[in-house]
Amino acid sequence: MELKVFESPGREWDEFAARYTDLVFYQSVWSEVLRKGLGGQPLYFYLKEGGEIVAGLPGVLLDFKIFRIYYASIPYGNVMGKPSYFKPLVELLENEFCKRKIDQVRMTESPFSMSYSPESYRALSAKCTLLDLKGLDREKLWQGYKKNIRRDVRKAGRSGVTVRMGASRDDIRIFYKLYLDSMERNRAAAKYPYRWFEAIYDVISKRDLGHVRLAQLGQQAIAGAVFIHSPRSAHYFHNGSQYEFLRFCPNELLIHVTLEEAIEKGHSCFDFMGSDPSDLALLRFKEKWGSRSVDLRTYVKDVHPFRCRIWETGKRVMNSTVGSWVLRKIRG
Repeated sequence: MELKVFESPGREWDEFAARYTDLVFYQSVWSEVLRKGLGGQPLYFYLKEGGEIVAGLPGVLLDFKIFRIYYASIPYGNVMGKPSYFKPLVELLENEFCKRKIDQVRMTESPFSMSYSPESYRALSAKCTLLDLKGLDREKLWQGYKKNIRRDVRKAGRSGVTVRMGASRDDIRIFYKLYLDSMERNRAAAKYPYRWFEAIYDVISKRDLGHVRLAQLGQQAIAGAVFIHSPRSAHYFHNGSQYEFLRFCPNELLIHVTLEEAIEKGHSCFDFMGSDPSDLALLRFKEKWGSRSVDLRTYVKDVHPFRCRIWETGKRVMNSTVGSWVLRKIRG
């Protein structure tokens, strides 16, 4: 067995990954988003035996100068391949992480494929919310909604809210402002910079693998969302909105329009993606569509524990009210 790494993954990696998952987040095209959007170095580790890739771990190294962290892709990233090779791969990666001076490693389960739980990693819990679309058409989708959802979608239409596809860099800037507004309203850190959304547009939207949708009232954008498409699933990736217009239910209309599109594309699942288990309001919003929430774990390895404690303290400061305000000012 031999451990190797693709820094610019391509066809060989994609052919391997496609045997185990169809998620776009595991494909080489996503490495372009990670590189351009986060300024990270893609590192797609793989184990080869007899000329064949038998296991792998896709991810990106983010270098914050004082701290180096390896994310096994974002938002989902875990060991993949033949299960009998998972443990040997993780064991070989221990030395590789030390050699590359990586301080912390994070891998997150995918709800669409088998995941590996490394013994030396600690597990952090989250929720992932999924809506089964199999056997649905537009009529069955509508009839399956609860009364309050049909009411809210109709209200958006009666109020003059319309939904359009983002088609330019200007639309990305509009969405980013909505994203910052939501983060400020929720007193949360705006973790993603503008260039992240720009990269999604340049790399993903132009390949028809995702898009930004904007809900408008007249000429004003009042809400928006980023959706990513894998062959069999649609992913509700980011959202943003203006608080004063939420009474017109633009988010409900955005979801409804995108669910109809997902059914037309033949998707079998709509992925509302991960949530903090304590964010009950967000979970209620996601589950009211008839979806179900499942446990999702992120596995964390502190390669250098002391440096990790300093880093986590800094993160808590930045996630505080004052820290979030500072970060928004820097990003905005």
